[in-house]
Amino acid sequence: MEKNAPFKTKENGRIVGGLIIIAVGAVLLLRNTGFYLPGWLFSWPMILILVGVYTGFKHNFKNNSWLIIMGVGLFFLIRKSLPGLSNEPLFWPLVIIGIGVLFILRPRNGIFNKFGGNSDLEQWQSGESVPATAEDAVVPDRSDLLFVRTVFSGVKRSILSKNFQGGTISTVFGGTEIDLTQAEINGKVELRFEVLFGGAKLIVPSHWAVQNEIDGVFHGVEDNRRFNPDAALNPGKVLILKGTVTFGGIEIKSY
Repeated sequence: MEKNAPFKTKENGRIVGGLIIIAVGAVLLLRNTGFYLPGWLFSWPMILILVGVYTGFKHNFKNNSWLIIMGVGLFFLIRKSLPGLSNEPLFWPLVIIGIGVLFILRPRNGIFNKFGGNSDLEQWQSGESVPATAEDAVVPDRSDLLFVRTVFSGVKRSILSKNFQGGTISTVFGGTEIDLTQAEINGKVELRFEVLFGGAKLIVPSHWAVQNEIDGVFHGVEDNRRFNPDAALNPGKVLILKGTVTFGGIEIKSY
């Protein structure tokens, strides 16, 4: 069953992507034939909503990236359709509360499900990030599991674990810098990114192999590592990058 999961996920993404393209074509056809359609159907927030739907089906709704993307799209769609609503005194506080509830209710999934029991929950919680107290401050982290969330803020982390096992980095309207030069991995390790209107910098040892499997829309993943001809890549140390980046970018560096 587990071996078929990646195939089913890709199949879901292919089918939903095709249905979205067909729906967009049908809507354009109706408009060009004189059929009345509301203007919000052709606004840019609808693009975010469609991207969120596609991302959710493609990843079997295992993370909140689809919900964040759809939420941003719905937010700007409502503001565009009802411009006076954003001036209400309760509007922005409710938006902030909604973001907080979203992060609290985010399910444990992905890599963290590989470790059962309460002790692993403690490891998961110990990786929780806090914004840096100064612009150039770097927070040391000895946890084997990394969990970082930034919203309208930035964070820098230096991973010191000698048995690093991956984790999740969520960045919304912010920036994240993760330094893995002092960390050690064994075999293949997955690091998942959920980036929306933000950026992330990943600093890795020059002898690690990095495998990029990140999906996204209007995104970029730049590999700016300096390869040392005297230090060959170690096939026993592979960092696999997964996740979704929307209107953002990831930079990979080494020293």
